[in-house]
Amino acid sequence: MALADVVKANDEDLAWLHPGESYEAVAERWLASGAGLVLITFGSRGAWAVGRDARVHVPAPAVRVVDTAGAGDAFTAGVLAHLHHTGRLSREGVDHLGAVELARLLSYAVEIAADTCTRAGAQPPYRCDGVPTPV
Repeated sequence: MALADVVKANDEDLAWLHPGESYEAVAERWLASGAGLVLITFGSRGAWAVGRDARVHVPAPAVRVVDTAGAGDAFTAGVLAHLHHTGRLSREGVDHLGAVELARLLSYAVEIAADTCTRAGAQPPYRCDGVPTPV
């Protein structure tokens, strides 16, 4: 964890890796071990992030789910795209994200993941599909 700038897991991963522990406790431990930012996804229940300066949960948008394959990867791609476009794709960039910045990051990533669920197969959205540039 000390070498990771961003760590992402889902609630099922955590239940398997750390049975009986809350996601908050696991994420806080990972952060204390040196991770810069910890992200936990909950499928249709949204995502949660913990960083050095803030903890934020955002809901997932309601969509007609066709297939969930690729949603986790799409979420991670959304996170990385957002960090890149906001100039925070570095350890220094993720170390002190505030609550507003974390909420924007998570909101963008859950939108990308939700959009992916509206198509069969692991088909993430592309810019030509109208995906906005992160702000």
